[in-house]
Amino acid sequence: MASEFDQILNEYAATVVERAQSNLRIKRRVRGKVVNRVSSGTLLNSLIYKIRVRYGKPTIDFTVKGPAGQYADVIEFGRKPNSKMPPVSAIEKWIRMKPLKLRNRQGEFIKSTESAIKSAAYNIARSIGEKGIEGINYYGEAIDDTWDDYKDKLMDAYIKDIENRLLLNKR
Repeated sequence: MASEFDQILNEYAATVVERAQSNLRIKRRVRGKVVNRVSSGTLLNSLIYKIRVRYGKPTIDFTVKGPAGQYADVIEFGRKPNSKMPPVSAIEKWIRMKPLKLRNRQGEFIKSTESAIKSAAYNIARSIGEKGIEGINYYGEAIDDTWDDYKDKLMDAYIKDIENRLLLNKR
């Protein structure tokens, strides 16, 4: 039987995951452009939490399951300028999924041929490596946004849980 504290902790963790998913859906202004950070929805649908007990204390690990784990930290924290460029193959996949309308050097739209996609993906990856990208802190903001609503409930339930354990041990 789960204690009241366990129930509230699970409720809080689920709320954080829901808020993080909402944070990913928000369109943001990055370098003057409004961008949507959700392409396939893989990351959005991969957010999970795990509650563990470490050294007698409950902890919540907010994490990502599956292949989205390869890039989740980059979306959360960003990529610093002058760092290693991301894999070109991942950018190619993103271009096809989005789908982006490619342009030539004169700014005219061009046909999305295989070579044009590969070239665009390389240039985007190189630019990300040189300029970096800004993170969106979807989990960090979700925790900050929900903490005030749950901190008192969690503390009260935790105290009650400890009191109940002490009463059981007295018997």
